[in-house]
Amino acid sequence: MAGRRAKRLRATQRVAVAFLGTTGSLAGELVDLSTTGLLIRCSQNLEPGTLGRLGIPLGQETIRIVAAVRRQVPSLGLAFEFVQMGSHDRELLHRLIMRLQTLARS
Repeated sequence: MAGRRAKRLRATQRVAVAFLGTTGSLAGELVDLSTTGLLIRCSQNLEPGTLGRLGIPLGQETIRIVAAVRRQVPSLGLAFEFVQMGSHDRELLHRLIMRLQTLARS
């Protein structure tokens, strides 16, 4: 797809994702991930532009990222764009990406 800003990694193991937005909350499963956003499998729909907080459990810690719904993917779920994250959460995200890369090579 033209215009993609970052390489996406497909989740090869189950990774839970939760979103708490201004108009509701949802839980889903990670489909793919990049440094700029993610796609989750879920049955709920939220309007593009909806802001909120994503939570992704990573061992004993949780990645917390302010994100916006980018688009709805029919029959799959929602794509989110990362808006803001702290340095610790960026490090945790990097760890998750490295883990997914390692699993993809196996």
